[in-house]
Amino acid sequence: MSENNNKESEMLGRTFGRLVVLEEAKPVKSRRRWLCRCSCGRETIVWESHLKNGHTKSCGCFRKEKPKEKCLNLQGERYGRLTVLEPMIEKNGTVNYWKCQCDCGKQCFCHKESLRSGTTRSCGCLQEEQRKENMRNAIHFVDGTCVERIACRRTFSNNTSGHRGVYRRENNRWRASIGFQGKKYYLGTFEKYEDAVNARLEAEKELYDSFLCNYQEQNKNV
Repeated sequence: MSENNNKESEMLGRTFGRLVVLEEAKPVKSRRRWLCRCSCGRETIVWESHLKNGHTKSCGCFRKEKPKEKCLNLQGERYGRLTVLEPMIEKNGTVNYWKCQCDCGKQCFCHKESLRSGTTRSCGCLQEEQRKENMRNAIHFVDGTCVERIACRRTFSNNTSGHRGVYRRENNRWRASIGFQGKKYYLGTFEKYEDAVNARLEAEKELYDSFLCNYQEQNKNV
């Protein structure tokens, strides 16, 4: 019996990990290869050296299953407002994201590390509620007047005249008005834009500036 036949007889039927050697495959550059059947049912061709040194133990299914075995099971756990429902298994078998149910009713996918570290505690509703609460805390209303709004004197983007409280009328005249403590005051209609702006500035000085001065005086020690 030749040396090759001896090698073939010693390999046929042998088990390497999940692989059982069925027959010899066509060699490549004099390197011997073997057709094997995996315990999962699939057949694959493997280098003889990889079988013997333990490099290859399956058709590839072992590598896919191994991350699953190591995956931390978060199902049913609670993180803030989130209840973990199920894993999102990626193509390589790893699990980095989990499907979660938020107390508000929405579902979302969250990264496992964000859940465990406490970075993610809701679908986003918690952050939105906190943002609104911060806004409420940052805005002060006194007698129906927003202190921050009259203090900034900012002209909004939807204003087409270039000055807050000044509007062009259909007859190309300019109207000035001002809102204060829940009421709107009309300051007059003017031929010139500059006159309408000046009327508005005078009203701001009379109403806003005195109001802000009193407010700051009352709250300077708060």
